[in-house]
Amino acid sequence: MDGLSRRAQGLLAFLACQPGMRAERTTIADLLWSDRSEAQARASLRQELSVLRKTLGAAMGANRQMVWLDPDAVEVRMGPAPFLSGFDLASEGFEEWLRDQRQAHGSLPTPAAPTAPTERPVLAVLPFEEIGATTSDMFADGIVEEITGALSRSRDFDVIARQSTFMLRGTATSLPEMAARLGATYLLEGSVQRAGDRVRISLQLVDGDDGRTRWADRFDDRLDDLFDLQDRVATHVAGQLSPNLRAAEILRARRHAPEVRSAYELLLTALPHFWVHDPNENRRALYLLDRAVVRDPDSAHALAMKAWCHAQECCYLWTLSPEEARASSRAAYEKALPRAQEHSSTLTALSAAAALALRDFASSEDLARRALDLDPNNAWGWLRLGWAAVYRGRHEEALSAFDRAEDLSPLDPFMFNIDFGRSAAMRALRRFDDALVLIEKGMRAAPKAHWAYRMLFGTLWLMGERERAVEARRKWLAAHPGLTTDVLLDGLPSWDHDPEYLRILTEFEAILAER
Repeated sequence: MDGLSRRAQGLLAFLACQPGMRAERTTIADLLWSDRSEAQARASLRQELSVLRKTLGAAMGANRQMVWLDPDAVEVRMGPAPFLSGFDLASEGFEEWLRDQRQAHGSLPTPAAPTAPTERPVLAVLPFEEIGATTSDMFADGIVEEITGALSRSRDFDVIARQSTFMLRGTATSLPEMAARLGATYLLEGSVQRAGDRVRISLQLVDGDDGRTRWADRFDDRLDDLFDLQDRVATHVAGQLSPNLRAAEILRARRHAPEVRSAYELLLTALPHFWVHDPNENRRALYLLDRAVVRDPDSAHALAMKAWCHAQECCYLWTLSPEEARASSRAAYEKALPRAQEHSSTLTALSAAAALALRDFASSEDLARRALDLDPNNAWGWLRLGWAAVYRGRHEEALSAFDRAEDLSPLDPFMFNIDFGRSAAMRALRRFDDALVLIEKGMRAAPKAHWAYRMLFGTLWLMGERERAVEARRKWLAAHPGLTTDVLLDGLPSWDHDPEYLRILTEFEAILAER
């Protein structure tokens, strides 16, 4: 392999280990360029394949879907040294695959499950600086108290008691030192500045290890009713902080090799694969969640996320056997439900599984409401409540829930699913122009969510845009080879709330014949 790039060498090693020495282009691109966008990864793969073909000639082949080596022209030898000894590649996907291969070939010992002091990050809200106020002014302290109270309702992280953080007020202590003294993973610091009836609150989330800022925001409002203002600020901060803290925790988890990650860390690293809405990425999420459950068989959150992932397989028709995916979702759901207790994120995941796989919309709504009773600032909880309202035919209520989800987390990685939910409600309300805009917006934000072509097709057909509808249907079916009406009906949630849309999806050929 002399003269080949590092990634070309990694590509050949990966193919040599695959059944029939064949693999999908998408899988290879994600494996070797997991740090790049889909378009960039595919372009890089095309370039590497061009070089390899010139070097290997007929021993390598490729088409639009697959890449392969000719087994008759290639010989694979496994030496006594550890698998690919000394070889590495700056791609998390490849590094994880390489570690798995080394372990499978006996060149890497099976690690013991790690012991972690906590399964959740610990957050401390520091006293805010009040600019231009007298020392007796308690306005900033009131803001901190409200924010601490709002954040304490989340079960995704622990919050240090307010009295502990106030003991450090005025001390000449660095942020990492403060974090160490408080036992905090992250610190939230801020300042309050008033001018007349206007107030500006600046905030930043700081990593306790190195003092680096992980998130910053500014909140401008009018100082009218003091208590209303404090409530608004606390709600805003709690809603914005959760997804940004989750993102920081995902980065922290990725610093550890996959084989030594805790169940909590494995769950975190599954999330970016889960929310892409792509079958290959969803399988990757399930792989990591399976490992999380091996680490901790009683992890209700990991089990609930498994139920949600299998529900996506079923609902989005990523399998031609949706009943199998439904059964897998139900099995994980039934294990997680009695363990969920008062964990809002777990209940939210169970709400999704209940709707998408179990077709139990009453339970889905109950679980979402229970999650929001525990943490009213859970954006994904409002997302699932919105979808539950869509499925139950309460479309205006659904739109309000989706608006609430966006208000709490306007940059959420699931923002596209909020727009898809709005679109479904708009379509049922026969506001087709609005529905179309929202589908197209969601598909731009989630280019791998090819299942959404079915929403695009149905909406365009109802609008009378028949040629565009037929083209959208063609793209939908191209992304789901082998799809039949029976598979469609087996996979979709019940659609009693919008029967005309379901009729268009399932009786399209007959509708065409009628015209």
